[in-house]
Amino acid sequence: MAAAPAFTPPPGNPRFPLLDSLRGIAAGMIVLCHTSGVSGFSTDNALGAYAARLNMGVTLFFLLSGFLLYRPFIAARLEGRPRIRVRDYARRRVLRIVPAYWVALTLLAIWPGLLGMWDAGEWWRYYAFGQIYWSESTLRGISPAWSLCVEISFYVALPFLAAGLAWLGRGRPARTQVRVELIVLGAVAVACMAFRTYMQVSEGSYILLNTLLAFIDWFAYGMLLAVLSVWWHGREEESRVLGVIARRPWLPWLVFLVPFWFVSTQLDLPRGFFLVYNSWNYMGEHVLYALCCALLLLPAVFGGARGGWPRRLLATPALAWFGLVSYGVFLYHAPLLLELHDAGADGWLPGSGYTSLTLATLAVATACAAASYYLVERPALRFKDRAARGSSSASRSAAARASAGA
Repeated sequence: MAAAPAFTPPPGNPRFPLLDSLRGIAAGMIVLCHTSGVSGFSTDNALGAYAARLNMGVTLFFLLSGFLLYRPFIAARLEGRPRIRVRDYARRRVLRIVPAYWVALTLLAIWPGLLGMWDAGEWWRYYAFGQIYWSESTLRGISPAWSLCVEISFYVALPFLAAGLAWLGRGRPARTQVRVELIVLGAVAVACMAFRTYMQVSEGSYILLNTLLAFIDWFAYGMLLAVLSVWWHGREEESRVLGVIARRPWLPWLVFLVPFWFVSTQLDLPRGFFLVYNSWNYMGEHVLYALCCALLLLPAVFGGARGGWPRRLLATPALAWFGLVSYGVFLYHAPLLLELHDAGADGWLPGSGYTSLTLATLAVATACAAASYYLVERPALRFKDRAARGSSSASRSAAARASAGA
């Protein structure tokens, strides 16, 4: 079956189909976290300690972006294929993100209405993905879209990061280039954590703490996985660690339970929407979220063609389809969740108000997401891989051969 246009990689690059479902899992985490908070489950139930930490779905999205977007850049360099054209990369990103977001922003502003959307002088911030650069508008508009603004800034920064890393590795053997990549990306992650620590201790700018400067390490971890994926592609068994992951995909998911339990129960983290941290649990949450999400990614990145129950779960058609429309779920769920709560959806089903509100939100948001995908996203994405003007037929043929080999 042909891949959906939303998930087809650049020509000449392999696809990682199990990551489609992980997008769906990330979106589901965010919905479950928000319905838990609105219904009171996070604060009123012992299991709410775990539900409140499902905001790590944002972390999973960031690691996925770092992996999937950087892998074509590093693969082209290490495998000697034509480099990724920035204009092609930019076109793919714009078509993937902007049309669906603008349509959702407009429709949701009309009904049920978005906080701050039509305040004097503010509307353009939301259409330009700029609301995070003013403290009063960070969580206005489509409130979860603050993280989308961070994603957009990473999209802009990535070609420069890739060019800098290519320059550092220029003329070096492939193995040395890989070492340089790992060292530099590790340094970026350490610098980001140092920045976050300083800003938290010094009670620094709220605005800076919601920008790429405070989250680039999550993208860097995904980029690190991309480097390892390219270097070990097709020969994971030659690595002791990756060989274990390839043969026993359940092991990373089993290990995941330990840091997830720790971050949920041992750091005294806030469960409500108003997050108050101390210096210890602020960094503890940030680091452990990254570890948890990396563990979830490993079976889908390495040895994905093998078996194992995690891979069978990720290959489920229903979950893969939910991942296909997950961007729309992310965009529509929060404003609709509040409307459903006000309409009494917490009591529509007997038993748990959390379950009732969650099922109602998922049903409505998924319907909106499906309409968004089939009516807006998919038509736009048909243009994302058109042949660039001036590209040589030899380059296109080389990309086609590489794609067939992958």
